[in-house]
Amino acid sequence: MANTVASHEATLDSLLEKVHHKAGYDFRDYKRGTVVRRLERRLHTTGAKTYSAYLQFLDTHPEEYQRLADDITIKVSGFFRSPYAFQQVVRLVLPELALRKQSRGERELKFWSSACARGEEPYSIAIMLNEFLGEQQNFNISVYATDVSRQALNDAEVGLYPSKEVEDIFGPAVLNYFTYRSGGYMVKNDIRQMLHFSHFDLTSDIKHPFMNVDCIFCCNILIYLQRQCQERVLNMLYDSLATPGYLILGEGETPTNNLCRKLECLDTKAKIYKKE
Repeated sequence: MANTVASHEATLDSLLEKVHHKAGYDFRDYKRGTVVRRLERRLHTTGAKTYSAYLQFLDTHPEEYQRLADDITIKVSGFFRSPYAFQQVVRLVLPELALRKQSRGERELKFWSSACARGEEPYSIAIMLNEFLGEQQNFNISVYATDVSRQALNDAEVGLYPSKEVEDIFGPAVLNYFTYRSGGYMVKNDIRQMLHFSHFDLTSDIKHPFMNVDCIFCCNILIYLQRQCQERVLNMLYDSLATPGYLILGEGETPTNNLCRKLECLDTKAKIYKKE
């Protein structure tokens, strides 16, 4: 039995190495339970009975790499998905950030949605900033939006969402930020122009895609990564922050012990941390 389990794990390791080498998607440091559950879906869909058979399937169906990546990557999101966290960012982060920028004569505000999925989070950030600053704001706003899934990024750049998803959140105010299209709502240009989409894998060895970022949202991705990978990602995000800067995590996530010593926690429930 032990030899069978070891062989199974070795084949899975080989599969993940191949996906990384051939397609550039690195799932080696994701929690194995997450990877296995989503991989089983692809085996069922393709008819492969074993990991070895699936490896052979990949050789003859290279388009499967993208389908596997789309299944493994987490794309669950929603506008203002964690309302309390956004409320606390408005209360604890934005007034201090805007005042400090103004006192220094600085006009750049840089936010980063580091696992943006289909775009609801970065659009929510842009709407939040627009609401807080008002029409008289004189800041140049950049909301960087990155994700490992190219398909999710394509959807995010289009900015078209089902009516129910939008109306349930914004109600009568929906037309302040969206234009109605048959079957859904398109994000308006004044919000869209704040966003800059690009492909980026948080678990990769590439460091610091952006520097001196005022506030980084990294929500509900760390829980899918092994601890060593979590630490590597968090250290990269910490180095990407301005000083001072703010890091927002998901409700079930906390910084590693090493990073906790470097950050001030502004709200334990909203998971808002400050780099001094």
